[in-house]
Amino acid sequence: MHSELLRAVLRIREELERSEKRVWFLAPTVPLASQQHDVLRSQISGLQSRFICGADNVEGWSDQSTWDEVLLNIRVVVSTYQILFDAVSHGFVRLDSLCLIVIDEAHNCVKNNSVARLMKELYLRDKRSGLPVPAILGMTASPLMRTNFDDLDTLEATLDAVCKTPNQHRAELMAKVNRPKMHTIRYKPAGDALLLGSTSTMASLRRVYNQLNILQDPTIIRLKTLKTARSRETLKHAVTKHDTYCQRQLRSFLNMAKVMYTDIGPWAVDYYIGKVISNFLENHEKNTGMLEEMSQEERGYLAQVFRQVEVSLTGTTIVNLSAKAQALVNVLSSHEEASVGIVFVKERATVAVLTHLLSLHPATKNRYVPGSMVGTSTKPGRSCDFLDLSKREDLFSLRDFRVGKTNLLVATNVLEEGIDVPACNLVVCFDEPKTPKSFVQRRGRARMSSSYLYLLIPEGSEQTAETWQAFENELKELYENDLRNHKDFEALEQSENADYPVLEDPTTKARLTLDDAKRHLEHFCTTLSSRKYVECTPYYTIESLDGAPLDPAQPTLLKATVHLPTSLVPELRRFRSIQAWYSQECACKDAAFQAYKTLYEVGLVNNNLLPAQVSDLIPDVKPRAGMAKVRAQQNPWLNIAQKWRNTEGELFRRRLTISNQDGSMRADMEVVLPVPIPHMDALKVYWRSDMFWTVTSHQSMQSDNKVGKGKDHTGALLAMAFGHRTGWADPGKQYPVRLVSVDRDISVGDMGALDFSPELMQGPAAGHLVRDPANRNHPYYFHCWLPSKPPAEMVGKVHRVSLKGEDFSYDSAPANVPYIAVRSWPKRAGAFRQVITLPNPINAKPYPRIQPAEGIKIDGIPAVYAHIGMLIPAVAHAMEIHLVAADLMETLLEKIGLTDLPLVVTAISSTSASGPTDYERVEFLGDTILKFCTTVNVSAKNLFWPEGYLSRAKDTLVSNSRLFQAAVDSGLDKYIITKAFVLGKPVFVEDLLQLDTLKEMKKQRDLSTKTPADVIESLIGVSYLSGGLSKAIQCMSLFLPEGGWQDIDNCRQMLFDVAPSDEQLPHTMRRAEELIGYSFKKKSLLVEALTHLSYTVRGVKACFDRLEFLGDAVLDFIITATLYTSPSLKNFDMHIIRTALVNGDILAFIVMEWAVEEARTEVEPTSPTTSVSSSENGEGSAPKRRRTDTNHVGVRLKQSSVKHPLWSFMRHGSPDMGVVQEKTQKRHSELRDSINEALKTGTHYPWALLTRLQASKFYSDIFESVLGAVWTDSGDINACIEVMEKAGILPLARRLLTGKLHFMHPKEELGVLAGNQKVQYGVETRLKEGSEDGEKEVVGWVLVGGRKLAEVKGGSRDEVRVKAAEVACLVLKQEMAMRKRKSNEEESARMALPGED
Repeated sequence: MHSELLRAVLRIREELERSEKRVWFLAPTVPLASQQHDVLRSQISGLQSRFICGADNVEGWSDQSTWDEVLLNIRVVVSTYQILFDAVSHGFVRLDSLCLIVIDEAHNCVKNNSVARLMKELYLRDKRSGLPVPAILGMTASPLMRTNFDDLDTLEATLDAVCKTPNQHRAELMAKVNRPKMHTIRYKPAGDALLLGSTSTMASLRRVYNQLNILQDPTIIRLKTLKTARSRETLKHAVTKHDTYCQRQLRSFLNMAKVMYTDIGPWAVDYYIGKVISNFLENHEKNTGMLEEMSQEERGYLAQVFRQVEVSLTGTTIVNLSAKAQALVNVLSSHEEASVGIVFVKERATVAVLTHLLSLHPATKNRYVPGSMVGTSTKPGRSCDFLDLSKREDLFSLRDFRVGKTNLLVATNVLEEGIDVPACNLVVCFDEPKTPKSFVQRRGRARMSSSYLYLLIPEGSEQTAETWQAFENELKELYENDLRNHKDFEALEQSENADYPVLEDPTTKARLTLDDAKRHLEHFCTTLSSRKYVECTPYYTIESLDGAPLDPAQPTLLKATVHLPTSLVPELRRFRSIQAWYSQECACKDAAFQAYKTLYEVGLVNNNLLPAQVSDLIPDVKPRAGMAKVRAQQNPWLNIAQKWRNTEGELFRRRLTISNQDGSMRADMEVVLPVPIPHMDALKVYWRSDMFWTVTSHQSMQSDNKVGKGKDHTGALLAMAFGHRTGWADPGKQYPVRLVSVDRDISVGDMGALDFSPELMQGPAAGHLVRDPANRNHPYYFHCWLPSKPPAEMVGKVHRVSLKGEDFSYDSAPANVPYIAVRSWPKRAGAFRQVITLPNPINAKPYPRIQPAEGIKIDGIPAVYAHIGMLIPAVAHAMEIHLVAADLMETLLEKIGLTDLPLVVTAISSTSASGPTDYERVEFLGDTILKFCTTVNVSAKNLFWPEGYLSRAKDTLVSNSRLFQAAVDSGLDKYIITKAFVLGKPVFVEDLLQLDTLKEMKKQRDLSTKTPADVIESLIGVSYLSGGLSKAIQCMSLFLPEGGWQDIDNCRQMLFDVAPSDEQLPHTMRRAEELIGYSFKKKSLLVEALTHLSYTVRGVKACFDRLEFLGDAVLDFIITATLYTSPSLKNFDMHIIRTALVNGDILAFIVMEWAVEEARTEVEPTSPTTSVSSSENGEGSAPKRRRTDTNHVGVRLKQSSVKHPLWSFMRHGSPDMGVVQEKTQKRHSELRDSINEALKTGTHYPWALLTRLQASKFYSDIFESVLGAVWTDSGDINACIEVMEKAGILPLARRLLTGKLHFMHPKEELGVLAGNQKVQYGVETRLKEGSEDGEKEVVGWVLVGGRKLAEVKGGSRDEVRVKAAEVACLVLKQEMAMRKRKSNEEESARMALPGED
C-alpha cells in the first residue's frame, strides 16, 4: 500500500469514529477506484462500504428512495469523480451528509473536471452560506500537471485545501531514493499509411467499407420506420454524414488499422484486423454476450460486413516490423539486468498487439513473460470494446505482475498513477508522455536500483527530445541540490550539539550522549513487542518555532517531537526537544534524549542505560535443574515413639469402622495414639482389582491420661494377617499405632483356637479362617470338606502334601483320608488405587487347592479381624500422611488458617506416592489461580510497564524455579509426600527409639524440582477452595513475599481508576458493545480492547496489549474453575479440554463467528430494453456509444444483510494485517460449516480444520482483551462468564464435558498410543503432482518407532502435521483392535486351563 493511501485509511477511520456521517472516496478511473475500494475494505472492517461505477447502472437511480436504499448503513463509498458530482448536483446526496471527501490523484481537479466543478459550484457555495461541509483530503504524488507552478495555487483554491509534503525522515528518504537513468531512442517514423501503401488485408477492409450502401445500415432502416419530424431530421443527418453506430465503428476500425501499420508494421496490422474480425464473428455466432451493447440487427450487419474482408493469416513468424517497433524490441533485448518492466503505449488496441508480438519475437520471447493492462471496468458483465482486443484475462495481468508470474506489462496510461505496481528497473515510453505529470509518474515506476527510462522519439523531433531532456536535467538539479543541502545540514549538526548535557548513572557510571540517544531509543522500542504487523521504531515530527512551512533550503529554528509505540502508556509516548535547532537531525536527537532520560527515570531503562531486564525488575531466580537434593519426608512416628515412652502423657482415641465391599463383613475399632489423631475421609483399600475395604473415620475424638495402660489388639491382629511371614510375629514389641476392638477382646490365642470339623465350619465357625499349623499357621479360606483325595485333574493347583510330619507328592499322598479344599490368603496388604490387572482365566476345576484335614485348625474369631490386621499397615501409612499434613497446617500454614485437612493432604501428596489422593487436580486449579493473581497484581502495581515487561515479570514470579526455591526456603519440602506404601518388615516403637532423631531430620532425598513447585500451586488451589482469592493471596504472600501481593479487588480498582473516564465510544464501535452484550462504565476500556498496537494515530491512548495480558488470565481462570467442578474429570483430561477451549485457533474461530447483523441493499442492474450507456474507462480512447430515445436502464434492489464479527471492530494501522484478514476471512467462509458441524454435532474436535484456518494471533488477542476490559470495568467474574456464554465458549465446554466429543489432540493421542516408541514428524515442500506451472504443495508425514504410518498433502506446515497424526492414530487403533481380537481368540482357547481363583 502506498504511504499516501495508508494515511488516507487512518484519516478515514478517524473521521468515521467521531462522526455518524459517511466518507466518500473518489478516484479518476474505474480500475483505480476498484483497487482503492478493495484496499479500504480490507483495511477498514466492522462497517459497510460500497463501490459504485457505471456498471451498476447509476443512470437508472433516478429517485431519492433508490439512493437511500443503496446507501443504507454504508459508511464508506468509493466511486469515480463524475458519480459524486451527479449525485450531489441532482440532490440525491447532500454534502452535509458527508464527513470527509478523499480525492485520489487530486492533480486532475482542474478546469471543468467534475471534482473541480463539485468544489466550485456546490461545496464553496454551501461553505459560504454557513452550511456544514465535509473535510477534504486530496492525495497526489505530483500536484502539477504542467511546469507552471502557479497551477499549485489554483489547485489549492479549488480544493479549499493546503498542499503539504511529509517532512519526516528526510535523511532516510534521501539515502534510499533511486533515480532511473534516462535515454532517448530515436527511430525513423513510418509516415502516413495512405502514402506508404497498405497490406492486402488492410486494402480489403478499406474496399469493403467504401462499397457499403448507407441505406442498408440498421440505424437508417429503423429511422425510416419512424414517422416523426425529429426522426426525419435525424435520418437526413445520418445519411448525409454517414453518422450511424456501425459507420462509426468501422471508421474507428480503419483508423486503428492505420495506427497499427505506422506504429508497429504490416505484420501487426494484418494480425490486428484478422483478430478483431475472428473474435467478433465467434462471439456473434456463439452469442457469448460480449456484444450485448449492440442490437441484434447491428451485430448481424457488422458480421455480414466482416465476412467480406479477405484476411491474410500472419502466423507466428514476425516480419516487416516498423522502425518504432524494432526500436522497442532492441531496447528490451539489450537490457542486461534481470528485467522487470512496463511499456507505456497510447492506444488500448496497441496493448494487445504489442503483447502478442513480444510473446512471439525471437529476441524477447525467452526473456519476457508479457501481460496486458488497460483501463476498464472490473465489474462482472461489463462488455469490452471489441476493437481494442481486451480480454477478461487481462484483469489478472496486474496480479500476475505483482506476484512475479509475468515480468513485463504493456499498458496504457492507467498504470501511470494510483494503481499499486511493484518497483521496476525498466520503463519504456513507446508513445510520448502527454504531460510533465505523465513523465514524472512513468519515471517514478522505475525505482529499483540500476533502473532505466527509455523514451522512443521519432527522428526530426529534436526539440521534443531536448524538452524532455531539459525537464530531466531540471529534476536532476533539484535532487543534487537536496544532496548538497543534506551535507550542509550534517556540518551544521556537528557544530550545534557540542554543549548538550550528558546522562550518567551514578552507580555504574554508564553514559548517554546526544549522539547515542536515537540509536538507544530505537533499540529500546524494539524490545517492547515482537508482534507481527507492528513497526515499533519511534517516529519524529518536525515543526518550526514560528509555525511557517519548512523549507529544506532555508535554515530555520526547529523543534522535534518523538512518538513512541502505543504499548507504552500515554505519559511515556510523546517527548519534545527542549532546545531549538537549525538541524532536523539534532532536533530529533534532542527529543530522543529526553525520551530515553524519562524512561530511565521510571525504571524502564536500567543502571547500565540499557532496556531493563527481568532481573532489574524482580530478584533474579537461578535456573532450575531437573533433580535436586531436598529434605527427606517428615517421619511423624519418631515423635510418636517418644510420646509412647512418656507414660504420663495424654492418650487420644478415634473410632474407625472397617467394612468390606458389600458390607457383609464389618467391625468397629478404636485407633489410639499419644498425639491428636487426624480425621480422615473414608479410605478405600484395594486388595484385588475388583475388591476393596472401606475405612471410615468417626468425627469425634476422646482423650485420657493413661498412655501406658489400656487394651492393645494390634499385635494379635497383625499376627492373624502376617504371622506366617518372617519378622511379623514379635509379641514383645509395640506397633506405633494401637488398635482396639470395640466389640470383643482379641488375642494371639484366637488363631487356630479350634480343631477342624466340617460341622463347625458350617455352624458357629462359618466365615472363620482355617490354618495349617505345619506351615507357620498359614491362613486359608475354607472351600469344602472332602472324605478322600480327589483326582489331580480336579485340582486347580497341585502341590506337595504334608501329613503327620511327612511330605508326599500329590500322587503318592494317602488317598483314603479326609481332605479340605481351600482358597489362598491374599499376598497383597492393600493398595490405595485400584490395580488394573488382567482377569484370571476361568478355572473349571472344582477344587482350588487341597490340604489334608488332619491337623487343620480353625480361628476362634471371624475372618474380618484377620482382614483388619492386613489393613493396619495401609491405614498406618494413610495416617502418617495426615499427621504430616496436620503438622504442616499447625506450623508453616498457621497464618493462612486452613481448616480442611483432607484438602491439605491432597495438596502435599505427589502422584508417585500412589496414596489415597494426589495433588494433580488441585495443582491444575492452583496453577491458574497463581497466574491470575500474579497477572492482576503486576498489572496494577506497574501501570507504566508495557505488556512485554509484565509478561516477563509474571513468568519469572510463577516459574517453577522460583516456586522450587520458595518451597526449600520455607521448609515445605519436608512435608511433601513422595514415599509410596510398600509392605515391608514392620517398624516397631522400640526400633524408632533406637534412631538418632537429629540425624534423621537432616536426611535428604533426590526429588524432581517440579514437584515442590507443584505442591505450592496445590496449596494455593486449596487456599482458594477454602477461602476464595483472598486466602489464595495469603498463601502466595507466605511463599512469594517479594510479590508484594494485594487484594484482587484493590488491584482491579487501581486498573479501573487509571482508565480514562472522559473518552467517548467511537461510532464505529457502538455495534461492538451491542454484540458483547455488556455496557461499559468506562468506554475507554472497550476502545483500548479493540485497538491494535499498529494503530498510531493522534489521540490514541492505549493498545490492547495490557488488556489481552489480563484477559488471558481471566479466561484461563473461568475455564479452569468450570472444569474443576467436574470431580470425575482427571487432570490429564482437564488439561486437554482447557487447551481445546482456549487455544488460539478456536478463539479466532469464535471471534469470526460471533457477529452482529446489519441490513444491506444489494444492487442488481436490470437488462436494457434497448442499448444505452457510454464507456466509462477514464481514458476516452474507445469510440462512444450513442444514446437512444429509450427508457433509462433500471436497477433491482434486493434486501440482504451483512454480519460484522467481533474481529472486524479492531482498529489497526497495518496494510499487511488488512491483507491477512481478507485471506483469513475467505478461509473461514470455506471452513465454517465443517467446523461448526464438528463442534455442535460431530464426534471429534476439529483440530485439523481449525489449524487450516491459519488464523493470526491477533484474532485470539481480541477476545482476550475484550474479556480483560469487561473484568476491569465490572470487577465481576460473572460478567465475564456471561460474555463467554454469548460467545459460545461455555456451551462448547459443556459439550466437551458430556464426553460426546473426542477432544484429545491428534499429536497428543498419537504420543499416548505410541507408548515408548519414538514419534517423529517430517514436513517438506514438493512439486505438486501433475502440475504444469511448477505449483508446489506441503507434504507431511509421521514415523512411529521408525515406521512411516502416514503421509498427507496440502495445507500449511502445521496442518499437515495434525492430519498426519490423525491418520497415524487411526492406523494404530486398527492394529490394536486386531491384536485384541487375536488375544480374545487365544484366551477362549485357554478357557479350560488350570488357574487359581
